[in-house]
Amino acid sequence: MSSSKLIRVLAFDTSMTCPGVAIIEVRNRKPTIKALSHVKPNPNPNRSHAHRAEVIEGWAMMFLDKNCPRDGFDYVVREDFAGKTSISNYPVLSAWNACERAASRFGLTFDKFRKPGKRTPDLGIPATTVKSMVAGSGKAEKDELQAAVRRMTGYKGEFANFDESDAAAIGLAWVIHEGLIDKPKEGE
Repeated sequence: MSSSKLIRVLAFDTSMTCPGVAIIEVRNRKPTIKALSHVKPNPNPNRSHAHRAEVIEGWAMMFLDKNCPRDGFDYVVREDFAGKTSISNYPVLSAWNACERAASRFGLTFDKFRKPGKRTPDLGIPATTVKSMVAGSGKAEKDELQAAVRRMTGYKGEFANFDESDAAAIGLAWVIHEGLIDKPKEGE
């Protein structure tokens, strides 16, 4: 692959409370943030998960309608999730489904993450892998991850919240994993 080829990554940090999305572009091994967004579905206890998932789907469709290039994205990615109970699984998987339905309307499908040496792929990249690749520690705090995203991309704008910077970190971890950019060195 030519190093000057433009690579586009659509990355979702998916949750029911405040999903975030980022578009990362890579040219000459240099990543930049091109677009960010998030949505906070009304947490009113009278609103069902189904209602909130529809809000997320609408937000994702509006974001893609405004930002999806004609030739799509090279990678469409999300963070993996492995909850232990239906109480934690259902909201996240509902939000995943909402984002996936929106993406499918634009002809997009989510890429699967394959850990080196693992036979079967995961549906997304693990959170600890994202933190380790981008911030240097699988236990990095949100502010440390956000600072690492800024260093790697040179982003000077505002992140509305950690969900936007987390989405950018997911995209960055993916392109590191794919060998399209270098993993930051210690202290960078």
